[in-house]
Amino acid sequence: MSALTALVLFIVSFMVVAMLFKMPVSYALGFSSLLVLAFSGKNTVTIAQYAFSGLDSFALLAIPFYIFAGVLMEYSGISKMLIDWIKSFVGRIRGATGIITIVACMAFGVLTGSAMATISAIGKIMVPELEKDHYPAAYTSALLAATCFLGILIPPSVPGIMYALVSGTKISEVWMATIGPAFIFAIGYIIINYFRVGKFEVKQASEKTAMGQRLIDIGKNTVYAFPALLMPIIIYGCIYGGICTVTEAGALSAVYGIVYFVMIKRMKKNQIPISLWKCCAVAGVSTATIGLLNAFSTVAGKAMTLTGISNFLSDAITSNITSKLWFLIMINILFLFMGTFMDINATILIMTPLLLPVAQTYGITPVHFGTILIVNMCVGFLTPPFAVGIFVSSKIANASFGGTVREALPFMAVGLVAIIVTTACPGFVDFFVHLFT
Repeated sequence: MSALTALVLFIVSFMVVAMLFKMPVSYALGFSSLLVLAFSGKNTVTIAQYAFSGLDSFALLAIPFYIFAGVLMEYSGISKMLIDWIKSFVGRIRGATGIITIVACMAFGVLTGSAMATISAIGKIMVPELEKDHYPAAYTSALLAATCFLGILIPPSVPGIMYALVSGTKISEVWMATIGPAFIFAIGYIIINYFRVGKFEVKQASEKTAMGQRLIDIGKNTVYAFPALLMPIIIYGCIYGGICTVTEAGALSAVYGIVYFVMIKRMKKNQIPISLWKCCAVAGVSTATIGLLNAFSTVAGKAMTLTGISNFLSDAITSNITSKLWFLIMINILFLFMGTFMDINATILIMTPLLLPVAQTYGITPVHFGTILIVNMCVGFLTPPFAVGIFVSSKIANASFGGTVREALPFMAVGLVAIIVTTACPGFVDFFVHLFT
């Protein structure tokens, strides 16, 4: 069987199994890989070995640790602490409630590294506050959908770990590379919010607060939010201080999360209905999902290599695309399209082995390539037709899908700016990579 036939068989079988039968992506990958290997006359017994090798990695241990720590922080009331702390800095400037939502999503995403956890935890608290200030439901929904993925771009980031493992790059470098695009998103969103909310935000009576009192309030809220702020201090301080590896820092953050959760659970039993064992179950489900995805994506990568698909795609791209510019345009369009319907971790695991070697022939570094991939996938999270972020946020804010999409258009424009800057300015990405290294 030719490489082109194997590629068509893989894509068609994957789409049919994943979409028509609504099978999880990991199982669809495994089934498609098995089909391709069987029809190519390859030995299918080795599939189990390939799957195990995909999980046999010390660095992969970082994922369950960070997921578990994030779940503990999510259910321990951390989001309310962060929002009160941010409020003490922002005050009552124009569009303050929207700005608080943006910054809170960034801060909470740092703790959880999950877009879904962020949109759920912050949305439940901020939607009532935004309604009080007469923010339209559609705009509130669009704002949540646009900001929930910022935590993916700011470390610790599970997609960043996944890409580093597949590409053989340092996790810390991949984490730092996406910080610059995250700031572009945040600044752009704040500017849009500032001008957009003017026509419907309720003007409140100005409250003059002495600078001394303002500083006292900031100090009180900082002390109150210290348990939340200590988590990133542990992670970043240990990693960039040379004390331990990324995986070991994840273990420390998980231990800290357990200690903090048990203490809060004992002091505030009625406010935290979920048990520690339930948190373990939630984290276990997420970890198992990612583990299966990683195992079967390794099988898919081996299948593509053995059947010649990887070499076929590499030759097809290099023979038809003669310049670095056109290659960058091509991968941006491809990743943005895949981001509208594909899981970010699945895309990283499937596309990185196929396109990274080709990208390196054009002089694109693995870190720059990974940043382009992750940023595009984040924008795809907000982009129809599937737009997972909009589906979730519209339910939380009780808004229509169409209205949310219309309000999200300016935020999508900011995403395109972030993509262009990330792609055209590798020095901008490298600046943050070398900032602490």
